[in-house]
Amino acid sequence: MVIIGPNGAGKSTLLNLISGLLPLQEGEIWFKKQRLGRIAPHRISSLGITQLFQDVQLFSNMSVIENVMVGCHLRTRADFLGAGLRLPRARADEQSVFKIAMSKLSLVGLKQEASANPVSLSWGQQKLVGLARALATGSQLLLLDEPYSGLLGDEVGKLNELILELQRQGMTILIVEHLTDVLMGIADQVIVLDHGEKIAEGAPDKIQHNKRVIDAYLGSG
Repeated sequence: MVIIGPNGAGKSTLLNLISGLLPLQEGEIWFKKQRLGRIAPHRISSLGITQLFQDVQLFSNMSVIENVMVGCHLRTRADFLGAGLRLPRARADEQSVFKIAMSKLSLVGLKQEASANPVSLSWGQQKLVGLARALATGSQLLLLDEPYSGLLGDEVGKLNELILELQRQGMTILIVEHLTDVLMGIADQVIVLDHGEKIAEGAPDKIQHNKRVIDAYLGSG
């Protein structure tokens, strides 16, 4: 599902409300039969919701694979003490985390960059590392805030293919984006916001011909 709308429409705010980064003042948000409104962000994450921000924050003092392994923390049961003492369960978890992280890097096409420092990568590659880290959490709902921002032409195509593959694998993806021409080809449903109000919802072809949407956002020319 894709959320579009002009600047200030409330698109990113909606994602932040879902992930718990902003307090819900009215209304309700439900996920897997659980109301999210008063749950802390880390609890929401543990329920299976991960948000990838427009400005990807990677750890420059870690390798690419280590950055992705950070996203696996919800899957490992060993505590820091166990890891520090190299207890058997901690070692097994560490091996499992490495395999998960490497599989996600392979999925986004960056397996060969596993040992690289993320600052040496292009902006588009850094975004893919951030996506791999988000996927490593094992979440069922992925929130993407303007994932195409700053990408070059071939990188846009790569991200399209990746999103379609994740859809085929059964992942639910909610995307906020300005590049409507790109997203209309991959979206199942489109929601249009304007000044915090939902003005349209439906299949991409219907949205593209909705007069209210054209007037508010897409433009008549």
